[in-house]
Amino acid sequence: MAGHESKIMDTVAIYDVFLSYHWRDYESAEALARALRNCALTVFLDRWYLTPGQPWPQALEQVLRACRAVAVCVGPDEMGPWQQREVNLALERQAAEPSFPVIPVLLPGADPVLSFLGQNTWVDLRHQPDDPGLLELLSRAIRREPPTAALQERVNATLAAICPYRGLLYFREEDAPFFYGRETAVEEVIKAVKRKSFIAVVGASGCGKSSVVRAGLIPALRRERDEVWEVVTLVPGDRPLHSLAAALLPLLEPQMTETDRLVEINKQARYLAAGEIALRDIVKRALDKQPGTQRLLLVTDQWEELYTLTQDDSARRRFIDELLNATANSPLSVVLTLRSDFVGRVLGYRPLSDRLQDAEVNLGPMTRAELERAIRSPAKKVGLQFESGLVERILEDVGDEPGNLPLLEFVLSRLWEERRGACLLHEAYDAMGQLQGAVASKAEEVFTSLSFLEQQAVQRVFLQLVQLGEGVEGDTRRRATLAEIGEPSEQLVRKLADKRLLVTAQGSTTDEEIVEVSHEALILNWG
Repeated sequence: MAGHESKIMDTVAIYDVFLSYHWRDYESAEALARALRNCALTVFLDRWYLTPGQPWPQALEQVLRACRAVAVCVGPDEMGPWQQREVNLALERQAAEPSFPVIPVLLPGADPVLSFLGQNTWVDLRHQPDDPGLLELLSRAIRREPPTAALQERVNATLAAICPYRGLLYFREEDAPFFYGRETAVEEVIKAVKRKSFIAVVGASGCGKSSVVRAGLIPALRRERDEVWEVVTLVPGDRPLHSLAAALLPLLEPQMTETDRLVEINKQARYLAAGEIALRDIVKRALDKQPGTQRLLLVTDQWEELYTLTQDDSARRRFIDELLNATANSPLSVVLTLRSDFVGRVLGYRPLSDRLQDAEVNLGPMTRAELERAIRSPAKKVGLQFESGLVERILEDVGDEPGNLPLLEFVLSRLWEERRGACLLHEAYDAMGQLQGAVASKAEEVFTSLSFLEQQAVQRVFLQLVQLGEGVEGDTRRRATLAEIGEPSEQLVRKLADKRLLVTAQGSTTDEEIVEVSHEALILNWG
């Protein structure tokens, strides 16, 4: 590696731009790299210059620190751990060197990243990836040249199309600068992680558990200087050992092809199930391959899926036991999020119950002051205003019900859509049915716009995406592949996803596209 690394370091100064991307978006990133090279720019794309299988993280970081600009490719999925690390390094450099360009590039299907809303230049390739004007805009930004008046209009149009609220979706790590109101809860989770290696964040559906962990805890740990953390996230699904293998594989083999990745995930899951490989050994190897990283955080979101979706009792037990063993015997910490109506199922397994003694952080409803911060602070960041008295009306309607948080975010995103200039309006709030009626009215509005056959298909699709609860456990979301839902419904699924009633993403263990209801609030509030 020494000769290869020295070759890279001898030439780092020639790179005009470093392309940061999620491995799933490689084809789009490579097409963009070639287009920029045709614009007479020198482009660093890791797979062009770094040899797979070699310990290249330091070389990659050195190139990133020495390049003249960074373009961050934002695709349909969340940023992976490597891309998040690259982005953090880029933003750190920009903080020390304000003129350093960090340029978000929205790829087809992208969900814009709120943490970039302070950047001066945005390039929106969602609708026309080969648009010459947009490539010119990106090229000028890389060269630190101001955009022309026409190109600046396109930047302004892109920024105007990005909502500072998340609707029914949780806040991701990359949305952290717009996540307000749960600061106290985040501090409690951070303290718990420092004290225990296995903790649970417990609360009612809709109280913001996922956002607290993803947009609160994870960014805080990444800012740590005394201890360097790596982070992976997963949801258990119906095959938790496969989900575990898929979450960890990029740390072990970041450069694998799609086919090799699928083969290796299945192989590793089988070894875990048979006890032929231990999670503690995987953790140790993953950290060994990233010198300077001392601890791994594994976030297991929606832990209740182990009881609603996982039918194989032995796989569920093996998954739990591996996490318990690894957190006791390796530099692994686990944070799980759990709906409070599933606590009884957790306590029913004694080893898990014992580990969670004094290791739970319970999320109650947000206070009125916390809710007001969640409403006003994101708006202030982007220059939005509320009509006099509107915030107070919304706060009265939210009350102290823990499940109202996603409804609040949904209402705020609808108010943003119906804004007049930079002002959010009373009349828009009334028209949507206020807080309790907003989700149902939006869903019904979409539903009534469909043909009779499409409406019948919507009912079939939603039945496939809901797991009926038993006893005290309410109905929950379940994920399904597009293949399960059926090819005839694919166009309908995409239409509902565009309206944020459904969410689509690539599966963690296969290359199939996964579909789910955007939030349980939709199940509860749409008759």
